[in-house]
Amino acid sequence: MTLKRLALLLSMVLILVLVASYWLIRMLVIIPILEREVASLQWHETLAVRQYFSQQQMLLSDLAISPGYDHWAKSVLEGGDATSRLTRGAEVAMAFGPDLSLRSFLAHDSREPDHFPILVGEAAYQRARLMPTMLPEREMVKTGLLWLGGNLYSYSASTVCSLNKLGCTLGYLLLLKPMPVSEVESNFTRLGIRVTARPARSEDLALPRLMNLTGLDEPVRQRDLLIRDSLSQGAWVLSIVYSAQVQHGVERREWIAFVLLLLLLPTTNFLLWRIFVTPIEFGSDQLLQMERERQYRKLTVNMYVKEFQHLVNAFNGLIGRVEKQRQQLQDLSQTDSLTGLANRRGMDHFAVREWRRLCRARYGGAVMMLDIDDFKAYNDEFGHQAGDDCLVCVARELKRVARRGEDIACRYGGEEFCTIYVEVQPETVEKLAESLRRHIEKLHKSTALLKRPISASIGVALVEPGVDLVKQFHDFDQLVRIADQQLYLAKQNGKNQVRMWRLSTAATEKPA
Repeated sequence: MTLKRLALLLSMVLILVLVASYWLIRMLVIIPILEREVASLQWHETLAVRQYFSQQQMLLSDLAISPGYDHWAKSVLEGGDATSRLTRGAEVAMAFGPDLSLRSFLAHDSREPDHFPILVGEAAYQRARLMPTMLPEREMVKTGLLWLGGNLYSYSASTVCSLNKLGCTLGYLLLLKPMPVSEVESNFTRLGIRVTARPARSEDLALPRLMNLTGLDEPVRQRDLLIRDSLSQGAWVLSIVYSAQVQHGVERREWIAFVLLLLLLPTTNFLLWRIFVTPIEFGSDQLLQMERERQYRKLTVNMYVKEFQHLVNAFNGLIGRVEKQRQQLQDLSQTDSLTGLANRRGMDHFAVREWRRLCRARYGGAVMMLDIDDFKAYNDEFGHQAGDDCLVCVARELKRVARRGEDIACRYGGEEFCTIYVEVQPETVEKLAESLRRHIEKLHKSTALLKRPISASIGVALVEPGVDLVKQFHDFDQLVRIADQQLYLAKQNGKNQVRMWRLSTAATEKPA
């Protein structure tokens, strides 16, 4: 798998983890919290419905103890005038004796007592369930709901005290007020609560009772509650459609959040590529190129992550040490360990590089071959250590005359040395060669390493500036062979001398 695909996969996994985390938090934390809050709000709506019915009963109770109805009931029960000039509303007033027999009846319309058979019939025990306990010393009141003839009424029953306050055993005053369905529903609508009412059926008796609820366990969209009257009859079923609801579906703002998360995918992928992928790929390409070229160098990549930059710095430090060791090994492989001059390998490397420049620029150059005269006899006479000291002294002189950075002096083999000069004038080469021969001849006077005087034979192959070498030679080796031939001639002609071959633009001198 490539790093780009891995970054894309990681960014996709990151987005999926975020979405899954949000969904889990939503289902396990947010939704339960919302459900508890909504259940609390729905409980308050339910309490408002219950308080409405309780309030209707309290209003009727206050009306029962008002001076008008109280005076009427006392007058009727004490045998006085049963007529009344009360400005009556929708309520119905009834006066009962202590034996629960009907003594008087008041209604604002044409209804007669026969409309309420349970209150005027023989079922006195049912009427007794509606009445409060009669105590002589004080007035008692009882309120509730009553289901009569397919209609729901709120009622208030109270004991009646005598006018002279001698006791509260005259009888009972009962007020009934109808609660039409349309009126109840419209009242709840004004309160902002959606309530519908219908008569209760036998299968509704198992529903929770409105007046007995103590709390709500979980929120629902609609709750059906049963209203029982004071005689335990099923009266109404109230269907409350709560305004507070739990939205289990995905809301619009959540869809917007999901879209933003999807937009976060390319952004996250871009950041991953920018911070991780691109620098690592760039560094990897550099490493692959180094592997192909077999040339190792420091990485030139900037990492945004500190730890990655530490790795790059460590790699560059390692490459620096390896390069330093490689250079040291290369120098050792191209350097003669005894004299400190370049060896044949070092000279060949230098010659290949400079030959191209020499052919292109035509700035001229020279090859000087030097051989210590009678070195074998010197070595046999004084030993190998003395022979090595002799080689070191001659090498020191060669370094002196090849001190420019463009020149190279090397130990060609045994007691034979070679010096290559570039960008040098012919007269300078002649002076250097002759000066070197004389210094070697007098070298025993300036150092104690030499046991006796020595001399050297020198052969030079000189190419003047402006000569087109491509037409004459293939490489530096041909000039080296020419210089070696000149050295051989110097040996044959008596040693301790300089022989020179010169190639000019006008003519070519051939070796003698």
